[in-house]
Amino acid sequence: MFDEFPEPARSQLAAAFDEGRTRPEWSFAEGRARLAFWAPFAGADPVIVWQFEPGPDPAAAAALLRHGLRAAGLDKIMYDISLAPGLTPVVDRAVEHEALTAAGFVMEVERLTLEWAAGTDLPEEPGRLTYRPACEMRPDEVLALLMRISEGSLDHDTQIELATVGAAQEARWMYEDLVNRKAKPDWFVVGHLGDSPVGLVAPDDRSIAYIGVVPEHRGHGYVHDLLAHGTRTLAEAGLQRITAGTDVGNTPTANAFLRAGYSEVGRLFRYYWRAS
Repeated sequence: MFDEFPEPARSQLAAAFDEGRTRPEWSFAEGRARLAFWAPFAGADPVIVWQFEPGPDPAAAAALLRHGLRAAGLDKIMYDISLAPGLTPVVDRAVEHEALTAAGFVMEVERLTLEWAAGTDLPEEPGRLTYRPACEMRPDEVLALLMRISEGSLDHDTQIELATVGAAQEARWMYEDLVNRKAKPDWFVVGHLGDSPVGLVAPDDRSIAYIGVVPEHRGHGYVHDLLAHGTRTLAEAGLQRITAGTDVGNTPTANAFLRAGYSEVGRLFRYYWRAS
């Protein structure tokens, strides 16, 4: 089935298959429309519509989406459209948007796409926290921390998961995602104030994948400490660009990234489909 996709999608699918993140039976093609589903780590269910090329006919693309969702036996999935600032899917990706909405997808959240580039000043670490790699902690300790961070979260995806599957399952999924990212084992760290865990930051090979502060330590600027540490970790590893994203409505996190030298380079429009 991968041969039905043109390059570079064909090679990307093959590489993802080797990593256990996609399968031929998660890939579909009909006429000029193509799509594949992607999982964040081996053994996980698909979470993203990936390699979606609608072709010229939104009705045909919508039919392919509906067929793929049925064939894969999914009950929920998401899809992201990334655009430059000022553009919108309705106007600038009209066929894609029409196909998604006709297949039952709903655009629920708009996210900022942020980037730190080499040559930008690195954020200073205040030195208030000490850091311990998550891989040196027991999984149940990290899971408990993730559950606490999710309390009162302004992140749309986190709010949805808490409401639908609960804090324990949301934390388990996040933990499995983060520990399976492409990153050096000691990059994912928990920041401590004395013996008290304050929060965590999890860089991967190109981005700040996750950052959060526990409720009792919010309001003291510790997100800046964590973000400075994560950004410097990747910059010192030689990355020329570091990406990140946060919901437009998550003002505290967005402001933390801007203060750390990140700039807005685009918007991401996230669509969701859920079985009725």
